[in-house]
Amino acid sequence: GVVYRGWDPRVERQVAVKLLRRDAHPTHAPLAEARHLARVRHANVVVVHGADEDADQAGIWMEYIDGRTLAALVRDLGVMSAREVVGIGLDLCRALSALHAAGLIHRDIKAHNVMREVGGRIVLMDFSGAQALAGGHDAEVLSGTPLYMAPELFDGAAATPASDVYSLGVLLFFLLSGTVP
Repeated sequence: GVVYRGWDPRVERQVAVKLLRRDAHPTHAPLAEARHLARVRHANVVVVHGADEDADQAGIWMEYIDGRTLAALVRDLGVMSAREVVGIGLDLCRALSALHAAGLIHRDIKAHNVMREVGGRIVLMDFSGAQALAGGHDAEVLSGTPLYMAPELFDGAAATPASDVYSLGVLLFFLLSGTVP
């Protein structure tokens, strides 16, 4: 999808609007993504405000984060200190704990899906690959970014909280080294 900065005139606030054309992403269910995200209330998880769809496209509007992705920070400023990475890791562990407690698996933890807001708050975003822990997802269908994915997923195993934690470990390694293991 494409994400735009928008304005919600009903409540007079900036929002991020993620739009997807239906014909470009026939397997993606934006309303399901919004429902998943709406189940989680945590300071380190982006807040969804609403979703809608029509015949041509679907959209989700969510909290606008004034900041940069961790990928952009490493690209522009270089690798981070161990102290900084520990703080980010703790925030993301708390976010994943809230996500898993809500019965969800993220399935795409990576530097492009985490932002540092101006002021320092770390925010986990992009729940397009999220699924319920109870299953309902075909293990044959891989979802995520291969360099960050747990090895067992390539053998057809189902995504679990442990596979999210593996991806988090890869992300933290990337923040420290600028590369993936």
